[in-house]
Amino acid sequence: MYESHKKILAGGVLSLLALMTACSSDNDTPPPAPAPEAAFTLQMLHFADADGDDNVALNSIANLSGLLDSFRSAMPNNTLVLSSGDNLIPGPRLSASEDSSLQNVFRTQRGISTLRASIGRADIAFLDAMGVQASALGNHDLDLGTSEFRTIFGADIRNVTGGTETRWDGGRFPYLSFNANFANDPNFTATLNASPTFIVPNGQTATAAAGRVTGWVSTTVNGETIGLIGASSPTFPQITSTGGITFAGGDSSNNVVINNLISSIQTGVDEMTAAGINKIILLAHMQQISVEEQLAAGLRDVDIIVAGGSNTRLGNSRLRPGEASQGEYPRIIQSPTNPVALVNVDGDYKYLGRLVAPFDAQGRIIPQRIDRTVSDAYATSETDDNAGGVTPIPAVVAIRDALQSVIVAKDGNVFGESAVYLEGRRTAVRSEETNLGNLSSDANLTYARLFDTTTAISLKNGGGIRSDIGFIETLPGSTTTTFKPIAANPGIREEGEVSQLAIENSLRFNNGLVVIDVSATRLKELLEHGVSGVAPGATPGAFPQVGGVSFSFDATRTARTVGAAGTAADGTGSRIRTVKVGNDIVVQNGAIQGDPNRIFRLVTLNFLANISGTTNLGGDSYPFPLLVNQNRLSLDTANPIDPTTFTAGNTFAAKGSEQDAFARFLRQFTNASPFNTAETPAANDLRIQNLAVRTDTVSAQ
Repeated sequence: MYESHKKILAGGVLSLLALMTACSSDNDTPPPAPAPEAAFTLQMLHFADADGDDNVALNSIANLSGLLDSFRSAMPNNTLVLSSGDNLIPGPRLSASEDSSLQNVFRTQRGISTLRASIGRADIAFLDAMGVQASALGNHDLDLGTSEFRTIFGADIRNVTGGTETRWDGGRFPYLSFNANFANDPNFTATLNASPTFIVPNGQTATAAAGRVTGWVSTTVNGETIGLIGASSPTFPQITSTGGITFAGGDSSNNVVINNLISSIQTGVDEMTAAGINKIILLAHMQQISVEEQLAAGLRDVDIIVAGGSNTRLGNSRLRPGEASQGEYPRIIQSPTNPVALVNVDGDYKYLGRLVAPFDAQGRIIPQRIDRTVSDAYATSETDDNAGGVTPIPAVVAIRDALQSVIVAKDGNVFGESAVYLEGRRTAVRSEETNLGNLSSDANLTYARLFDTTTAISLKNGGGIRSDIGFIETLPGSTTTTFKPIAANPGIREEGEVSQLAIENSLRFNNGLVVIDVSATRLKELLEHGVSGVAPGATPGAFPQVGGVSFSFDATRTARTVGAAGTAADGTGSRIRTVKVGNDIVVQNGAIQGDPNRIFRLVTLNFLANISGTTNLGGDSYPFPLLVNQNRLSLDTANPIDPTTFTAGNTFAAKGSEQDAFARFLRQFTNASPFNTAETPAANDLRIQNLAVRTDTVSAQ
């Protein structure tokens, strides 16, 4: 009986187990297929956007070069070195390159006895020394115009008696932008003496295209062909000096139209795949990483996108103290055909991006096999060239030291003192009122009144302020960030003292100042344009910084669309709610008050007020009145009311320039009474009141 019960029990248990197994088999999802093995692994090292702070960039580049060389040594046959643009920027670093002391450095490094120093060439020499193989064309690369860009980057070989003389052999990598049409710019198309042509057809090797511009090139890495294609934002004509270059992918007002941009770039990608290239990298300089994200999702057959222009800090675990990640590195986005690895690093050589990318036999990235403990943004050091146990590239150190010797002399030329941090970072000056924006605007206004006492308003674009003047400190082990006055340069100047170098670094474009007439109606339109790009995450260069005027805006209302200066705009906008000049209420509840044609004298930058003959718009598409209607006073040629006021001026910046105005204005803030108006959050701003974060008190001020 006992055995019989055991058999019955055992049989029941077996039946139950069989039933459970059957049910489990019906409901379980099969395990995912294992990731394919890598058929080829590429190490891509990259950086971009050396366009913020010269001190940070120069203090960081040696350590970055050591990291780069160390990583390249670990994978010597599988490494590619790239930049996504903005390798050049007007300012002390660019200007110092012209000093004759750089001449011997260039000649020694490049083995050409006839090389001459010239503005900007040290930045190209940096990239050559690190072995950069291609770069996207960035907007700041063109800031000094297409002629200067060719002078800096292209070869300069002259016919001389008995042969040729090489004054500069040009960059040893190509600049890439497939959606740029260079053919209508004479600085790109003209043949200069014995120099090579500056434009080459698509499809060259990167080596063959060195020192020139083109759309796409190829390079070979350990027997594998890699395609490199560049793309530049269609907004470039609004924000830099594009000359005769035009850019596909935008509308008639040079705004991005994403489907058009995708279509334009896809044409180049299709040329590459038709040539049998199955591993493709896009070097994109789009200013806003959201555009590169859309490109990743929309383009076919692109494997890696290296973003540029937005300074987005993608990174995992190797960031600088006090700096937070803005997304994982790399970001994987599914395109219509394959997964895309999107990468970006913060600028000024603060980070070296390292993507070790496994590809399958079809030439596609294998996301599951990307090791994020290896692939990351690697922070560099500003204080230790050998940090991380690396050895900097000697040529980089030699160029850096030569530049710093030129620059350091300027840091001892002090004009005044600030007891507070002066906020000039991109994310601030392009989205809200800042104390540095106010200080610079007030300097322009005070300066203008030396020539025309009726000048009432100062307006400039936030994008013209290139860096802060101060020091951001985060102590080791702390999560608290402190904003402090500019740090001392021991033996040269004290903490808080603002020097020629700081002024040149922050106001590096050094635009000329002009005083013009604007009507009440035009003033509202200028301010409408200034806030038209305000949106979450956006950093439009046109955002205004002002003096002599206060205003409020509501970014939930209709934004002004770009029309033509001197004519009816496409859309006048309704974001500006209140405007006050002195005691004059110019706008109330969005409507002009009083005579709409009453005139105000306004000082602004010639970059903004100089109207283009093709668009009737100023820089950053500002709708200033046509030149014939400006009643213009250019301060570089105008006579001051009291010439003696200029006898104690500066000697480094041209008369009538922003730097001249700022340096003179700053003299009143000395050790006895330094500038001490601290930066405030947007909720406490008074000149520029964002109604998303505060109530409107403009008319009550």
